[in-house]
Amino acid sequence: MPELTLYRKDGACSFVPHALLRHLAIPFKAIVMREGPDGYEAADGSLTHAEYLNINPLGYVPVLIVDGEVITEMPAILTMIAHLAPDQEAGREMLGRTPLEKARVVEWMAWLSGSLHSLGFAAFWREYRFVEEHSECYPPVKEKGRKVIKQCFERIDKRLKGRNYAVGDAFTVVDFNLYLFWRWGNDIGFNMKERFPHYGLVLQNTEKLDSIRGAVREEGLSLYA
Repeated sequence: MPELTLYRKDGACSFVPHALLRHLAIPFKAIVMREGPDGYEAADGSLTHAEYLNINPLGYVPVLIVDGEVITEMPAILTMIAHLAPDQEAGREMLGRTPLEKARVVEWMAWLSGSLHSLGFAAFWREYRFVEEHSECYPPVKEKGRKVIKQCFERIDKRLKGRNYAVGDAFTVVDFNLYLFWRWGNDIGFNMKERFPHYGLVLQNTEKLDSIRGAVREEGLSLYA
């Protein structure tokens, strides 16, 4: 088994690979990060932001290191984790069982990363990434981000109608991703359970997993079900 190190922050998007590593019973070392004055740094003070930039020049989480190789970006990290599962069949299933399911998993991951995360939540929480030195522009950027998030949640809810899983009839990495975004929706004030009931049913199904519940406890979060 390769040596794995996951750089993560409690409650951040790094929750997803954290939970997936647990789900697939893959041993790993976690470096818990926090937001310091200059950017992400180790929560225990063992790694400065400048030192972290030598690992990931973009400075965000998650980062997965596999035998010295640095892997960034959520779709790539989740794909790598799935391929490293001791139970190879279980790992493969997390990326879809059939060619069509595999394509759907990639489709979901690309859209969640590129639209909901990068255009929605990033605009809502990180306005400065979109406009520089013009703080008067922050409120409309933030509002636009919220609109994108709402539109994405509506699309997710529609796609999940009548389903227990996002893709096929088993858990995939997509369900783990969707769980995190549900949490974030509640964090920014959406009544997720009331407004997106089909999404909520999949959320409840996912939260029954020991791996999800274990990651929630480890990161000091609360369960919904």
